Amino acid sequence: MHTEMTDFFTKATVTTMDTTRKLTELNLRSFERLLQQQAEMAGIYMDIANRSLELFGKAKGMQELMQGQAELSRECGERSLENLRKGLSLVNETGAEYGELAKTGMKVAQEQYAGVAKAPRKAA
Repeated sequence: MHTEMTDFFTKATVTTMDTTRKLTELNLRSFERLLQQQAEMAGIYMDIANRSLELFGKAKGMQELMQGQAELSRECGERSLENLRKGLSLVNETGAEYGELAKTGMKVAQEQYAGVAKAPRKAA
């Protein structure tokens, strides 16, 4: 029985370390992708702000300024919405990966515990 328990704890430790590594990699990938999304959003706002400043310097009247600002606002909204869609897709993909990792982990744990439960018990 002692050998079976030692084997069980060894396998459980290896499994835990492997799962922790996978979880860490998933967290890192998710963080990097979300950071990229934030950088893209900041880039959109910086571009719109720069173009807005240019418009203030080039506009030949209030009507042209208002039309230019309306166009920039529409473009900013469209680009932001597209970025939001990408972000939501990322969240869905990541959630599915977390779910699959949890499902696999539960399956492995059940198999390992079932193996220990079936191990022959020796009299003490």
